Amino acid sequence: MSFSRHISKYIFRIVILSLFTGPAHAFIGKYPIQNFTTSDYKAGIQNIDFAQNRDMTLFVANNLGVLAFNGNEWETHAFKTGKKQRSLAFDDTTNRLYIGSQGEFGFFEKNWNYISLINKIPEDFKEFDEVWDVFILHSKVYFCTFQGIYVYDGQSIKVISVEEGLDRSFLVNGKLFTQTSRGQLLEMNGDELTASYPQGQKDQILAGIIPQDDGLLLFYNSGTIEYANFFGVTSDEYQTLSAALQGKYVNHVLQLSDSRLAISTQTAGLFLYDLQQQTMEHITKQDGLQTNACLRAFQDFAGDLWVGMQNGLAIIDINSPIRLINQEIDIQGSGYEAFETDGGTYYTTSNGIYFSERGAAKSIFLSGTEGPAYGMQEISGKLYAGHHTGLFILEDRTARRVAATDGLWQIKPLHSQPGYAIGGTYSGLYLFQVNKNMELEAVQKIAGFNESSRFFEEDQKGRIWVGQFYKGLYRLQLEEQLTSATVKKISVAEELPINEQIILSSCNNEIQIATRSGIYKLDQTSDRIVRSDFLFDEIGPQPVYLLVQDRQKNIHVYADNKVGYFRQISASNYQYIPSSLFQLRYSFNNDLLHISVNTSKGVLFNANEGFIFYDPALEGRTLPENPLVISRVYSVTEDSVLYSRKPFASKPDRPVELAIKQKTKVLQFHVESFQFQDVNNQQFRYYLKGFDEDYGPWTNSTTKEYTNLTAGDYEFIVDIRNALGEITSSKPLLLRVTPPFYKSLWAKALYLIVVIWVLLLLFRMQQRHYKQKAVKIEEGKQAALAAKQQELIEVEQRKEEELLQLEEAKMKSELDHLNQLLAASTMNLVVKNEFMETIREDLNEVKQKGKNVETKRALEKIVREIDTTLRLQEDWEQFKHHFDRVHGDFLGRLRNQFVDLTPNEQKLSAFLRLNLDTKEIANLMGISIRGVEVARYRLRKKLDLEKGQNLTKFILEY
Repeated sequence: MSFSRHISKYIFRIVILSLFTGPAHAFIGKYPIQNFTTSDYKAGIQNIDFAQNRDMTLFVANNLGVLAFNGNEWETHAFKTGKKQRSLAFDDTTNRLYIGSQGEFGFFEKNWNYISLINKIPEDFKEFDEVWDVFILHSKVYFCTFQGIYVYDGQSIKVISVEEGLDRSFLVNGKLFTQTSRGQLLEMNGDELTASYPQGQKDQILAGIIPQDDGLLLFYNSGTIEYANFFGVTSDEYQTLSAALQGKYVNHVLQLSDSRLAISTQTAGLFLYDLQQQTMEHITKQDGLQTNACLRAFQDFAGDLWVGMQNGLAIIDINSPIRLINQEIDIQGSGYEAFETDGGTYYTTSNGIYFSERGAAKSIFLSGTEGPAYGMQEISGKLYAGHHTGLFILEDRTARRVAATDGLWQIKPLHSQPGYAIGGTYSGLYLFQVNKNMELEAVQKIAGFNESSRFFEEDQKGRIWVGQFYKGLYRLQLEEQLTSATVKKISVAEELPINEQIILSSCNNEIQIATRSGIYKLDQTSDRIVRSDFLFDEIGPQPVYLLVQDRQKNIHVYADNKVGYFRQISASNYQYIPSSLFQLRYSFNNDLLHISVNTSKGVLFNANEGFIFYDPALEGRTLPENPLVISRVYSVTEDSVLYSRKPFASKPDRPVELAIKQKTKVLQFHVESFQFQDVNNQQFRYYLKGFDEDYGPWTNSTTKEYTNLTAGDYEFIVDIRNALGEITSSKPLLLRVTPPFYKSLWAKALYLIVVIWVLLLLFRMQQRHYKQKAVKIEEGKQAALAAKQQELIEVEQRKEEELLQLEEAKMKSELDHLNQLLAASTMNLVVKNEFMETIREDLNEVKQKGKNVETKRALEKIVREIDTTLRLQEDWEQFKHHFDRVHGDFLGRLRNQFVDLTPNEQKLSAFLRLNLDTKEIANLMGISIRGVEVARYRLRKKLDLEKGQNLTKFILEY
């Protein structure tokens, strides 16, 4: 949000006015102003009227719609007709926002649903111009136009008018007044308009009516002011105010809760007038407003003043206890201290020393003081200021250096040694004494101590305590001549809890010690450092940067997370009050922080630019009860609003409950605070119980986003820290993230049923398994028994097989023997036949060679006997017997299959079975080799062998 820039975030434009009589210089300035431009609220330029409901939402009649502001966000709600809004009134009874616009009026309700009331207007009165005012009185709504006043009772509309027409209307102390176009003031009595108080200016238009004593203050556009009662009219009492308003064109007059008047003008900004003290303040564009064209003012429930302008909006914190004193009165540089005297106020800054006379709007620079100037102190009726170049005396609007020393922070009188003073310098302490002219003069630097001494205090025993910001705490015992000292550094181990960031201050005649770990004090009885009771209890062990007591005995404190003061209730009883300065803590002089208490009213904090005036007596802001509300929950994933607070509904008095589905991956929470003064200074922190371990860091964002929340119950809580540093919490939003069906209770119940069913199934399967196992065991037993039996059978079989094997072995042995015999027999036959053949051949040869006939005959007889021997069947029969035994009755099987085989063919088959060659077969058969070949051929035919089929192979495989 952009605002006019006067200081970083909180806008001030200050001019010092001296409007109060009395001896003191009054630090009165302009008010904190926050401006809202059209780019902020994104609507039209003109803002003409205001309303607010009990939940603090602010409504503004803008020429492009109705604006709604919750302290964080602006919304615009426009009519579809495009007509400009002129007036507003909120009815808390019906939760309706009544709207007056151009030739139209009606109301918004519930979710910004607009209801027009035009159809309820009598036909003769439907033509009218702008509705400039809307009032709610005695459960009726009054829409005020120039043509008449339209009264809505919730059912119908009645029109009250006068022949000459009307001008503006006003609600005053529960009475409705209106002015006719001829200038006559009328009062609504029942359903009639009757003449009211007398007037002296009937030719002028009324801008405001304010109740005063037994009569009325009448303000006219021209600036004329009249006081009217039943006895007459006078315009003498407020001549000063009237003169200031002349020619400014008064648009509106509002009486504030403190009885002051806020007067909006067209050309000169806003006037604030105190009727009791008859003092006036003037706020213009030069003082921070966007424009001088102020149309109307409105005071909200928190006491802030809103101003509707021709080009924007502004909120003015008229109850603020803060003012800024800087370049507006020609004070340059960072401030250090202010000291108020009867003649005016002196200011020390980083640029030098300035003086502002009582009643002057500007200050003057004191020549010769160029350079950083520091603390001021009045000693023996003279005012002194420490300076980078030494000690200056300030009198008669001039500054004169009385001592040239190393840079001097501050000077204080020695209470134990009247007539002497000690100055703290950049490099130790300096001794001064009061001379015969009652002025301080330098004596010498106190020997034995050379540390920077910006913070030092004298205790009741006359000892000097010096707090060195970075080096710790020192105690100095001055020697009798005061020119030297015995120095002891207080160690952490023996007395001090910490030896860094030591700042000393005297409060109630006790030396208080501000540290990085809270506030301590010197127990002057025991010389021990102890906790500072109520100060430590309230502030806690956090860093404390400043601690100062003012003239009213208030103790101001600036700590890491607190800015406030302890208000003295009684001598030993204090109450901590948070300060509005909390919002400006970053504007304090962060180099040499200091508080000026030598003023007749309030205190001054030194700032980065000039000073910040603060009046504790004005601290007491009205904060709304439980302001923080969770307004909306938005699903970024689904682009949908999951929860939204009704715009005109009451704030929830109990936690909101919301259930969402786990598929909502990105969840966004929106909050509204309704703290309009703190728009730029509000800070929020968020905590989602069940997800976050603790609160998150402070942030200016009014939205918080969470992603991938798992199913479960959560509590969403928001804290807000306002301009006082106070923390309040919202009512929690109870969030339930429901799981997908497969993770829901129904699903879990189903899972349970399935699990039980599975367990039962498993149980039954187990039972079945055990039964089957029992059966298997029984079967195993039977199988074992059967196996035993089988084993016995197998043993028997093995025995039988062994016997068979023995028999087979025997048979094989016999067969082998037979084969051997057969082979031997065959070989014998072969050998015998070969031998016989040889003998026959030899005998034939002898026979042919011999010549003896008898011998030839004898030889022929021998040859015939040999042939006969070769043809004998005895050897064949024996051979056949052995052969069939060895070859499984081969010849018998062959004869049975091939019945036409001759004996020689059977013999040939046997010899082929023995795998004999042709020669051997010819020898055994007593035929030639050719004869064997012929016999083989004939055998093939009788065996029906196919061409290519091997005879020997057939015989061997048969």
